[in-house]
Amino acid sequence: MLIFVPMRERLIAEYHELLKADETLTPEFFARLKGAMTVRRLVYGERQIGVSLRPHLLTRAQYDDLARSSEVLAGAFEKITAALIANPSMMSEVGLNEREQSLALVNPGFSNSSVTTRLDAFIGREGVKFVEYNAENPSSLTDQSGLNQILFEVRALQKISGRYRLRQFDPAEALLDALLETFREWGGRSVVPNVAIVDWAGVPTEGEFILLRNYFVGRGVPTVICSPEELEYDGTRLRRGDFPVDLVYKRVIIHELLARCDDMHPLMRACRDGRVCLANPFRCKIAHKKAAFELLTDDERGGWFTSEEREVVRRTVPWTRRVRERKTSHRGREVDLIEYVRRERELFIIKPNDDYGGQGITLGPRAGEQEWDEAIGRALVGDYVVQEVVELPVEEFPVFGESEWSMQPMYVDTNPFLFRGRVEGAMVRLSGSPVVNVTSGGGETGFFVIEGAAGE
Repeated sequence: MLIFVPMRERLIAEYHELLKADETLTPEFFARLKGAMTVRRLVYGERQIGVSLRPHLLTRAQYDDLARSSEVLAGAFEKITAALIANPSMMSEVGLNEREQSLALVNPGFSNSSVTTRLDAFIGREGVKFVEYNAENPSSLTDQSGLNQILFEVRALQKISGRYRLRQFDPAEALLDALLETFREWGGRSVVPNVAIVDWAGVPTEGEFILLRNYFVGRGVPTVICSPEELEYDGTRLRRGDFPVDLVYKRVIIHELLARCDDMHPLMRACRDGRVCLANPFRCKIAHKKAAFELLTDDERGGWFTSEEREVVRRTVPWTRRVRERKTSHRGREVDLIEYVRRERELFIIKPNDDYGGQGITLGPRAGEQEWDEAIGRALVGDYVVQEVVELPVEEFPVFGESEWSMQPMYVDTNPFLFRGRVEGAMVRLSGSPVVNVTSGGGETGFFVIEGAAGE
């Protein structure tokens, strides 16, 4: 009897068989891969980010569903931001402090509250589930294409790419196009803006800034990398030394900027005066707060959204609430939030409303009673959300180290990049821990979409 094997599973099985037969997968080869990652700045700090000999693969149908759902949700987040801008007293509901609220009200001069974003997603048996929205300054835009190039050193990928049509993406190109489109909407007088990539010196993602600067300059866009301390403003132009800045690609995190700088900082003054185009603008913080997921999943806000947006939210977004002593609804019935979350810890995860790197997360299914009680206590005096846990897909990947490789079960997330609300590719993270995050020690791999068998 013939057994039908879907194309994705067949491709992956073929790939793994090719790896097992490949005698060139030696310590010297692994060292060459790691060296190439360092040379190409595919590092987080000094750690090479690639950990797998195989890229992540999605079917065309899977990717199309991921992209469509992401773009619909991005539109819903834009509506949330618009609603809170129109009614600033609501901004505290998602956790914006007074300074963040003041900056959010600064008109950026263009329509999108976020130019470049990333949704963090898992694709399991129940389809796509989105757990976070990085609407402030998503990183790793150069990792995908770079890791794909590295993986083409592996013979298995060379052979598979001859048997199947594999589609890859270029988020760096999409980023630059989105920045230039935003600058034109902002009303930039010059045809080509001078760009400053702004973040603190010495951050572990500075290799990405160099790659983006080189890419921008190669496309004819003058670009510098600088820290917030290097910026100057004379009431007319924002500058970094003798380099006038028309557009800031902001990679510095807003709450960290506010912690170290007062409201007279040159960047804030230039934005308030409308003298520089800032991407992402300060109002991106509204959608970036994890508590924005509560507004998506609160039935009382359903009227903000279209029927398509409500359908995508229902299917892809886990129930989320900001942690406070209060009554709320869950699965159609009213509950006392704290009492309910304490009793049903297997259903939930607690995480900071505005942090990154997997910090401060407590997984209910993996926490003991005391640990969970302590997490609830921290949440009540801090700023946290509680969210329903989602299925975390585990997949076998050929993970390599210094001297050998082996098949290992890895948690995998697939995180699409959006540029002015349009999806272009994804960042793929792998981890042996359910907290799938590069900052927390996880790795990445390349990413392709299977378009079909060669010759079809």
